[in-house]
Amino acid sequence: MMDESIFEGMKGINGYLGAAISNFTGELLVSDASKLGANIKEASLTFNESFRALHTISKKLNLGNALSIENEMEKATVIMICSGEDARMHLHAFAIFKKDGSVALAKMELKKILDNAVESLS
Repeated sequence: MMDESIFEGMKGINGYLGAAISNFTGELLVSDASKLGANIKEASLTFNESFRALHTISKKLNLGNALSIENEMEKATVIMICSGEDARMHLHAFAIFKKDGSVALAKMELKKILDNAVESLS
């Protein structure tokens, strides 16, 4: 069973605002929005649909599996990663960081978190 503690390493990274993990259908499995103050469930569904669209177009263009997306907004950066369509568990994770946050470090940590999630759910 997975709980919010899976994000502990992420919470210590400069600029962290929130994170979530969903299955590939969009079902929210675990999230942390304590610093975000927004409905992370709705955001997760939207980000998940974006990733599913990327999976589809990536296949149509014969580019292989879609692995990550980084979106820069005016005030924040959203990092989204996929465990892999052919992984034991096809999961999507995203994290939101302030514009001046440690995004490079966050990418590495989010990958570790997603790997742990796949392992715990397999």
